[in-house]
Amino acid sequence: MAWWAWLLSITLVILLLLGLLLLLPLRIFVRYLRENKTDQISLRLKWGFFGLLYEQWRSAAGEKGLSWYLLAGGSKIPAGFLQKMPGLNKKQKRSWWEKIFERGNLAGFMKTVRQAGPLLKKVTWSHFDLELSWGWDDPAWTGLAAGGAWALGGILVGLLYEHFSVAARPQFQVLPAWSTAEMRVQWEGEVVLSLYCGLKLWTCSKKKEV
Repeated sequence: MAWWAWLLSITLVILLLLGLLLLLPLRIFVRYLRENKTDQISLRLKWGFFGLLYEQWRSAAGEKGLSWYLLAGGSKIPAGFLQKMPGLNKKQKRSWWEKIFERGNLAGFMKTVRQAGPLLKKVTWSHFDLELSWGWDDPAWTGLAAGGAWALGGILVGLLYEHFSVAARPQFQVLPAWSTAEMRVQWEGEVVLSLYCGLKLWTCSKKKEV
């Protein structure tokens, strides 16, 4: 076989492998917990046998901590070097997930969601579980707030079905605390998409500067 035929064959094999890798499912799992005025969030990305885990917490006193881990198969390897990479852990008063909901940024975020409609339909929610628990000293106000939360939860579930593909019915619970004044928010979600779709969404969000 001529050299150009070998080169063409190798090129085709490489392109085929790259195409398969871009179509390989990317799983993203997020967990957020707010309890006793403390925040904890973990973000896990898994692509094939490899992955990345990010964990951050903030205490009621304002103290912060974060950790990075590399995932390989069933192993969890500390990756402290990622904390030193510029742009990943800039010192800031607010966490990155809080900035999304700032006035102005939320409007830009929703605009990006609407414009990325065809791409978002390729994102599948395999798991969505949101639980709210809180209470005030006045049971009447607690009950009124619980009713409003249920209404907002229905709107949220409707938006998920409208903009994304949903594999399992989203779970939403409101648990009023009638006897104590407290607040607890727990959310767990997992989405599945191809690496190609994820790169396209990331490019779209960067262009809109969400």
